[in-house]
Amino acid sequence: MSEFTAEIPNGFESLVEYIKGLPPLPESVRKIQQLFAEGTPDTQALVSLIESDPVLTADILARVNSPYYSFSNNIVSITQAVTLLGLAVIRGLVLESAINKSFEIDMTPYNISNEVFSKICNLQSALMFQWYMSIDIEHVKLLAPVAFMMEVGKVVIATEVNRSAYLKMFQEEIADMTNINETEKMFTDLTSSQVAALLFEHWHFDEMFVSAMRYMDNIEEAPDYVQVYINALRVVRTAVNIHEQLTEASITRASKEVERLGFNTERFIKTAERLREKHC
Repeated sequence: MSEFTAEIPNGFESLVEYIKGLPPLPESVRKIQQLFAEGTPDTQALVSLIESDPVLTADILARVNSPYYSFSNNIVSITQAVTLLGLAVIRGLVLESAINKSFEIDMTPYNISNEVFSKICNLQSALMFQWYMSIDIEHVKLLAPVAFMMEVGKVVIATEVNRSAYLKMFQEEIADMTNINETEKMFTDLTSSQVAALLFEHWHFDEMFVSAMRYMDNIEEAPDYVQVYINALRVVRTAVNIHEQLTEASITRASKEVERLGFNTERFIKTAERLREKHC
C-alpha cells in the first residue's frame, strides 16, 4: 500500500455530486428501458424506438459491424441486428451508447486503454449470455445487459481521478494491489460497483440493476433473489476483469465458483475457451 495513503482525500461527496449533475438519459433510451421494464418487448416496437433516434441507430450498427462480432455480411438494419444478437445484447448496446455519450471516457487510471475496457465489457456480456443461457433463459435477459454495464462505475472513478492530483498514485495502487476494490475505496470510500449502483439509480434503471451493483461486494447482505444474479456476475468478473481477460488462470478460478454454485463446469470452461480463442 502506498505510503501516501493518509494524504488521499475522501472522494465520496464529489462522486455523488458528479453523478447527480449528470444529464438524464436520452428520451429514446428511457423509452427503451421502459419497454423492457414492462416485460419482454415486442421486437418491432423495440426496432421502431431505436430507429427513431438516428444517432443511436448509427451507434448500434457501427458496433454490430465491428470486428468483435465478425459477421460475414454487413448488417444494414436494426431488425437484422436484433434478429442476430437477440434482445438482451441489443439492450446492452443501447445502454453502452448512452454511457459513451454521457462521459468522456479515459481509463488511464486503471492502466488500460479505452479499447481494452470496451473489450472487457463486451467479453463479460458475451460470456454471461453464452454460459447462462443454458442455465436460466429468463435470468439471462437481465444478466447479459447488467454484465455489459457492471464496470461503468470505473468510468466515473477514472473521471474523478483524472482531474485530481492523484493519478500516478492511483495507477501504482491498481498495479500493485490484487484487490481493486481496496484501491477504489482508498481513494473514494466506494467500490466501482457501489458507484455503478448510484449511477443506475440516478438514471432510473431497473431495480435489479441497482440492487445487483449495490450488493455486489457484500452479497451476504443481499436478498436471496438478488444473490442469484450476483453469484453469476461474480463468476464472469472472475474470468474477465481489468487484470485478466479469459486467461487460463482466471478461467480456472471462475470454474471453481461455477462448481460451488452447482452448475456444469465443463460447459462453462468450453464457453470461456471458445470466447478466448475468438477474441483474446
